[in-house]
Amino acid sequence: MFRLFPKKSGDCPIDPDTRLWMENAFLWLARQFGEGGIVSLPLLYPTPECFPVRYDGSKESLLKTGSIVARQMNIDIRTVNFEVYDQDIQELSSGFGHGIWTNVDNDSGGLLSSGLYFDKNEKGIYDILIEKRNLNDPESLVATIAHEFSHIKILGEKRLDFNDEELTDLTTVIFGFGIFSANAAFKEYKSFEGYGHRSQGYLKQRDWGYALALYAYYREETVFDWIKYLTLNIRSDFKRSMDFINANKDRVFMEPYIKK
Repeated sequence: MFRLFPKKSGDCPIDPDTRLWMENAFLWLARQFGEGGIVSLPLLYPTPECFPVRYDGSKESLLKTGSIVARQMNIDIRTVNFEVYDQDIQELSSGFGHGIWTNVDNDSGGLLSSGLYFDKNEKGIYDILIEKRNLNDPESLVATIAHEFSHIKILGEKRLDFNDEELTDLTTVIFGFGIFSANAAFKEYKSFEGYGHRSQGYLKQRDWGYALALYAYYREETVFDWIKYLTLNIRSDFKRSMDFINANKDRVFMEPYIKK
């Protein structure tokens, strides 16, 4: 989009409060899951090499994808039960326990969701429900599973006793799923009737660009070949974020966050 007064390359693309929250949340996650793990865990790409799965909309493709994500996040897949639900059915009748919805188009006011996490049941199993439309969208499927599994890492493993959806989104980044989560956050679509976009998750588009830049900076990366997998909007936000970080290394990860 044309800007009459474009931002300088050294300006941060997200607001100061969000920046400080994200940097401090990132450091908290690093302490929780091991600083070395963020560096050593591979960043996963939307490629057959990383996800050798036939995405045909089947439950089998969901289970195979879930196994790959679980292995990356050090989750015992035997403790997870996957179910598929239809967003058009507004009532779920089951024996599931306390659940947390993962929203789609969070600002639209609609009752849309992408996934649902349930705490461990009496058998020690986490119930994870995936909206069926994700089965035909591999990138959104991976992003949704990674988000629901992040609930396991944060809530299920008792690192926090309250739900923080933005922190849960950020958790997917440190486990190597940032490309999927960022792309799912803003997807454009076109049809004969027009065009628009579909968003997923809780962080905003520009937030994802900064989160990925923090991830690359923390890992001391100097070559970013993987940004070719990002959508154009996210890629632009990532580059602007890296410009800011490189121009402000004395501030990044150095300033405290004071909740307002």
